[in-house]
Amino acid sequence: MRKSKSKALLLASMLSFLLGCESFMDNKAPEVQEVGISGPFSVPPDEILLSLPSERLIEQDQAIIVKLSMMLDTQAKTKGDKAEIFYELGIIYDRLGLEATARTMFMNALVENPAFASPYNFVGIYFAKDGRFQDACDAFDSALELNPNESYIYFNRAIVLHYAHRDVLALEDLNKFYKADKNDPYRLLWMYIVERNVYGKSTALSKLQDRFDNVKLKDKKDNWGFNLVRLYLGDLDESKFWEQIKLFKKDPETFADHLCEAYFYLGKLRLLDGKDKQAYDMFYLSQATRRFGFLEYRYSLHEISNLEKKYKLSPRVSMSTPNF
Repeated sequence: MRKSKSKALLLASMLSFLLGCESFMDNKAPEVQEVGISGPFSVPPDEILLSLPSERLIEQDQAIIVKLSMMLDTQAKTKGDKAEIFYELGIIYDRLGLEATARTMFMNALVENPAFASPYNFVGIYFAKDGRFQDACDAFDSALELNPNESYIYFNRAIVLHYAHRDVLALEDLNKFYKADKNDPYRLLWMYIVERNVYGKSTALSKLQDRFDNVKLKDKKDNWGFNLVRLYLGDLDESKFWEQIKLFKKDPETFADHLCEAYFYLGKLRLLDGKDKQAYDMFYLSQATRRFGFLEYRYSLHEISNLEKKYKLSPRVSMSTPNF
């Protein structure tokens, strides 16, 4: 999966990227305890929290789109200038959840400048969302050829390899990502998720604890994400975890961010423990936050789809509406 296509062949495969595509992979997922995902919503009522979209941020992004569009018409003198503006527009449209338009903007950026690494990264993310893991890896490979020092490309490729059930290869990329910043809680979480599939629960927990112990005390205090690490380690009770999240209700944007992350990583933990129904419901709540630009939002949708395919269900037909 690591061998790159030529740029021309990759660009050809990206023509269908604009419309999306079903997965062509035929990898068998690891066996987990099957308990079914039908029935009533499994998340306790006091853990079902809702967030509202930020009208301020939406209006701000819309203003940026107008400004960038004007710049494209009046100030972009070179292909490189146009590529940069198309890329920035793609980011904004992606954040607004306008995926089809975002895809078009990233493609336009690459048409203007095929040597522009950043759009390849987004193209890879969208390929992965479509289940086109080989194409996703090829896009990330192209991005790394152009910018080998960007650690987030290794991270994105590692996630694709994880979902393609290639966790040993994923761990190689994750190690590079982790070494770039050993004080980032989300890097610790993903190392644990992948290492648990590679080494088993006991060894993965031991490695997570060692990494957590080596994090600077200031970072542990300043970064909310370490609450998730403590939860994974069993050092933080879930009820207290949710109490801490509720403290952010006065800041709707941060509150929504934390909810998206919390539901996703709790879903991944439930999935690792073979609790498919609880995982399914957690992923549903993560995507309900509508934080479109978040990795956790994107892969919650992927996890939901995987579970529905596993249990041969039509999309969310088993999902009882939670009593909010």
